[in-house]
Amino acid sequence: MDTPPSYPLVTIGIPVFNSQQFLHQAIASVLNQSYPHFELIITDDGSTDSSLNIAQSFADPRIIVLADSQNKGISFRLNQQVQIARGTYFARMDADDLMLPNRIASQLSFMQQHPEFDVVGSAVCVIDDHNNLLGYRKPSHTHTLAKAIQGAAFVHPSVMGKTDWFKKHPYRQDLTGMEDYELWIRTVQNSHFGYIDDILLFYRDPLQFKLKTYLFRQQQLRKFFRTDAKKYIYLPQRAKHIGASYLKSVLSWALSSLKLDSLMIQKRNTPFANTNQKEILKEILLKQ
Repeated sequence: MDTPPSYPLVTIGIPVFNSQQFLHQAIASVLNQSYPHFELIITDDGSTDSSLNIAQSFADPRIIVLADSQNKGISFRLNQQVQIARGTYFARMDADDLMLPNRIASQLSFMQQHPEFDVVGSAVCVIDDHNNLLGYRKPSHTHTLAKAIQGAAFVHPSVMGKTDWFKKHPYRQDLTGMEDYELWIRTVQNSHFGYIDDILLFYRDPLQFKLKTYLFRQQQLRKFFRTDAKKYIYLPQRAKHIGASYLKSVLSWALSSLKLDSLMIQKRNTPFANTNQKEILKEILLKQ
């Protein structure tokens, strides 16, 4: 018989803000993990919908729900989760995603077999608000500064890493929408990043392209390249990416104006050739 450890080996963190539509499914997918010895920390970021009630409705001793009625942003909540985490490893997840049943077991096995790694990510299956499959995303196997700059380090909610590593490298709270992007750029040259080729997460991407959110992130990206990026990136590279960011903003605005948002969604995802992901997703949802 599997003897539970005296403390949770893995801490799973879900930051929540107005996530009532999918939160129950997200939490249920965590509770249905094949590896059971974890704690789940849910931090509510001042939600005005029923998210907090949903989080508190689960009678599972592994769940810790924290709420202070304040809206402080995802970076603050992630850092908060890391600071109170009891697990040796910290796993990310968003409040609208779904874990495959073997996600934690697979990543934990990787981290234990390869103790030299600090963070490990995985491939993800992308779904929309109606649980339709949009394709998949696979980050780069080569973790370099150049790849991090290109945004190819990780799909953020797919990562698991050493809790001590996250404590040493907290998320920036002044770069909303690109806190993970900055983290990978800041740490890639003095950290050891790993990657599991398997799809371990259903990552939700809204069917409707959110132009306002995207343009804000592009603005934040340009701000980063003009200021803090000089610590890691030479001027020619910064200028190149500032220019690319402007072009992406113009293109996104044009496509949105022409009602061609679906092209932006398609560009972000790789189509499946053959997949059993639809059946896996159906099984997960049936267990809700």
